[in-house]
Amino acid sequence: MAEETVVTATRIGVGLPGASVTVIDAEEIKESPARSLPELLGLEAGIQNRDLFGGTRGARATVDMRGFGAVGKQNTLILLDGRRLNDIDVAAIDFANIPLDSIERIEIIRGNAGGVLYGDGAVGGVVNIVTKRSSEQPTRASAEVALGTTDGGGGPYRESNVSASHSAGPFSVSAYGTFIKTPGFRDNNDLIQRNLDGELRYTAEAGDVFVKLGLDKQTLGLPGARLVDEGTGVNLLKTDPRGTATPLDKALQSGISLTLGMTRRLTGDVQLIIDMGGRKKDQDASIIDNTGGGFNQIIDTELTTWSFTPRLNADYEIAGFGANSIVGIDYYYADYTSDRQRNRDEAPIHRYNARQHTVGLYAQNTLAVTADTDAHLGLRLQYLDVHAGDTFDAGAPGAFGSGLKSLTETQWHYAANFGLEHRLTDAVTVFGRVGRSLRLPTIDERISTVDPLSFGLGTQTSKDVEGGVRYASGPLDVQSSAYAMETRNEIRFDPSLGPFGFGRNRNLDPIRRIGVETSASYRVTDTLRLKGNLTFTDAQFIDGPFEGNDVPLVAPWTASATLFWDIWKERLRLAVTAIYVDANRLENDEPNLSTKIPDHYLVDVKLSGAYGPATWSAEVHNLFDKDYFNYGVSSTTNPKRFNTYPQPGRTFLVRAGVVF
Repeated sequence: MAEETVVTATRIGVGLPGASVTVIDAEEIKESPARSLPELLGLEAGIQNRDLFGGTRGARATVDMRGFGAVGKQNTLILLDGRRLNDIDVAAIDFANIPLDSIERIEIIRGNAGGVLYGDGAVGGVVNIVTKRSSEQPTRASAEVALGTTDGGGGPYRESNVSASHSAGPFSVSAYGTFIKTPGFRDNNDLIQRNLDGELRYTAEAGDVFVKLGLDKQTLGLPGARLVDEGTGVNLLKTDPRGTATPLDKALQSGISLTLGMTRRLTGDVQLIIDMGGRKKDQDASIIDNTGGGFNQIIDTELTTWSFTPRLNADYEIAGFGANSIVGIDYYYADYTSDRQRNRDEAPIHRYNARQHTVGLYAQNTLAVTADTDAHLGLRLQYLDVHAGDTFDAGAPGAFGSGLKSLTETQWHYAANFGLEHRLTDAVTVFGRVGRSLRLPTIDERISTVDPLSFGLGTQTSKDVEGGVRYASGPLDVQSSAYAMETRNEIRFDPSLGPFGFGRNRNLDPIRRIGVETSASYRVTDTLRLKGNLTFTDAQFIDGPFEGNDVPLVAPWTASATLFWDIWKERLRLAVTAIYVDANRLENDEPNLSTKIPDHYLVDVKLSGAYGPATWSAEVHNLFDKDYFNYGVSSTTNPKRFNTYPQPGRTFLVRAGVVF
């Protein structure tokens, strides 16, 4: 009989037959020594994380599912309570904006399986961050402070967290706030981060109504890269890893989000869920030319996104077997404006603007075909309507070239997924699926395309097939799956195109990805649990000028291991994580000629506990003080010359809190 489907913001309920799905619960998030959400996700099978800075709580860090490298953030769909965080610009999801204490669980759907439910961008997979409902929280308040080292000379890492929740009859309210201030590991890498998230909910027997508000503000120094030139012997990665090439570059970001929603049980087995919301993001970046050439760039971007996502969820029986259907509509409207100028007191050279409407119509059905076999079938139709323009001022200081021709474009696309699961025994289940998904170009990618006068860029499509086995018996759980994926019109940056070696975005020839992902957990005793993951990923160009070459920034092998030990009940707990990342190609090294990013392993340790209302923890990150970097960019003209972004060595962090 099909698994019971629980209606939540996740849309997937308890299961998605045929898919590789992992859930990280709140307890694991709390106990893990991972410093940020990207680091936590990087411990999971099939996910690689990259960080330009390190020690800044995941600010501007990215995650990449199933080997997309530099465009991993555009091919991994990040959701907050089932709502898209991926915007029509190319900016990374800022995980530092999400208070960790507010998270109930994280759901990971690998491959194209989430494309039907959540739409474009879910090519490598979906990460859905589900926050705590105020109605399910006790009346409580908490406060926590943290102090740590940064492996730099600018001062300590400082963090404060507060939270509160309260219920009165059918009403409940909760709020979470975070403040972070750190100089970062690098010079000009200071971070000031403020977040506030709140929810008000009314719960009745037939459903509930809620409103959520989120506020965030961030100031981040951009230290640039450390140059390595093997031909001349320059190696700032070794001689000055903390230094900065861009001492004046800064990025400012502020945002506000508002979400309204309701669930209503129409009958005993049918629920209506309606969500609607808006997000506004204001980003301001200052890129200062330190050579005296005057090539400063000031980028001021405003992006507003509105959404309306109603759906019906129904449980029923067919011939005595359970079934579930979800039918819904996703409507998103985005309004983008970006000024590009040389200096703040000068007129913009370019003012790019874009308006994009997308409408997704989807239906998904899960059916128990027999007592031991579940089937899943889903289809989405996706409509795109995009308008883009460029107001070019040839008389503005520093202007050259010309503006882009306006674009008006409408398209229809589809995503589909079919999956099967069969229980061979009570302990062993085999599963498999086939799927198709898509990725729409972002407006920032359209601004710099292979045609220098056009916003034109094709939509990327992907097909994949996957099969695997699950074993669950007693203390041991194991899941292993293998997949093959082929993308067409994949949207990537080609460093060989454009004037002055700047490169441009274009649709590439087919790329093939194959991989094997295995995860296991074993409960040794009631107080000791082990968890591990092993991933093999092979991403290659299969046609065109780079045929047979590896896709940059994709590590063939990654592995992780985690130990959780309740040494003395809740009063003393130990968590240890170890991760290995194989050597991989630098960004821009499609010819596969440059030195690789070296492999590395890291070990983090966390001791934590609680006594009465008091909580505490002590953490050591990069225990063995390894020198490493996980992101670098190759020169387009000299394979012996590349830029690196070094990560901090051994750091310490202590926390102390109280729960009222």
